[in-house]
Amino acid sequence: MFIYDLLTEYGRGISREGLLNVVGFVFALVFALTFHEVAHGVVALWNGDNTAKASGRLSLNPAKHFDLMGLVFMLLVGFGWAKPVPVNPYNFKNRKLGAVTVSVAGVATNFLLAFLFALPVVLLQKVEVQINTPKYYALYCLLQFCYFMVVLNINFGLFNILPLYPLDGYRLLSCLVNERNGFMTFLRRYSFYIMLVLIALSYIPIVGDYSPLYLYIGWVGGKIQGGFFSFWGLLV
Repeated sequence: MFIYDLLTEYGRGISREGLLNVVGFVFALVFALTFHEVAHGVVALWNGDNTAKASGRLSLNPAKHFDLMGLVFMLLVGFGWAKPVPVNPYNFKNRKLGAVTVSVAGVATNFLLAFLFALPVVLLQKVEVQINTPKYYALYCLLQFCYFMVVLNINFGLFNILPLYPLDGYRLLSCLVNERNGFMTFLRRYSFYIMLVLIALSYIPIVGDYSPLYLYIGWVGGKIQGGFFSFWGLLV
């Protein structure tokens, strides 16, 4: 996990590259969270609801979108959530279509960003520069930012599509299933505890490598990431 790796680096004296890894990670985290939430608001506006716009949530100012608990999860395990954008489905021109498109907007944006940023990762890896020079460190920082944009956006997308409240997957499921049924009530009541259990299992020695969340994010995310890099690698 990122925080563990970061603390390990500090324990043995962080290198310049290690510091640039942190810079790249933080900027990528800010971009991923911000664009995810803005996407919800923009698509809601396209569907006729200006609630997000009226409350200032179409801003690219990250401070307007961060959720403290979601940020902690992101820093600890590499995925999390931001403060949900306010949406009023009664303003949608087509309530069903609006609800579905707004629900998937954030996740779709994350995967699109991951796909697009895989290209500069492939290109930057082909650039040869002398090490320990200003140009080397500038390119290294840019490479790390682009790489984390791929990794974090994939992780963020996969995590948010889970059908757990208040994630996007739950919102999408609620468009298809009556929210008053027992299963949806169960999800609203216990989703947070389910997330805690899934994350805790990921940290248990031996078990962690086979935990549901690790296999889902690690294996599926790795396949998506590899597919994006392979696609751009074939073109450039």
